[in-house]
Amino acid sequence: MNTTNNLELHKYSSYSSGLYFSPWTINTLRIELPKTSIREITHPRLSRYFVSGILEDQKTKVYFRTSCIVRVEFLRDEEINFPELSFTRKTIGEQLVEVGFPAELKVQYRNSKGSVQRVRVLGLFRGFLVTDSQLSTAIPLAALSIIEIECV
Repeated sequence: MNTTNNLELHKYSSYSSGLYFSPWTINTLRIELPKTSIREITHPRLSRYFVSGILEDQKTKVYFRTSCIVRVEFLRDEEINFPELSFTRKTIGEQLVEVGFPAELKVQYRNSKGSVQRVRVLGLFRGFLVTDSQLSTAIPLAALSIIEIECV
């Protein structure tokens, strides 16, 4: 697996906004989370506030809030022909609707110490995940740092 270095990122600059990398060569992201947890995702997709993709197990779709990421490495896995890095202007809610509901999700709150909660989501309503739980009937998307959906 090849890591794209800073000089290569700068070489492919085609954005006036100062975003420098070559999306047609990157197909994997290595994401470092707080407390040295490192995850690799394929089929990477960048949006304004989230980075999404498929986890190492190849059956879990994941969304990481960018403000909760410590570091990202842009990689090219030559051995496997994964789709390249893509970009979207869709909000996290619009992206989650594409998955379909009802769905079982694992969520991690932004202010939690790494604890993960499993919830059954019935749908979305104005920035809230509507669940079937009596304890938390609606979870604000803004409160979440990681969302995982098993897509077998």
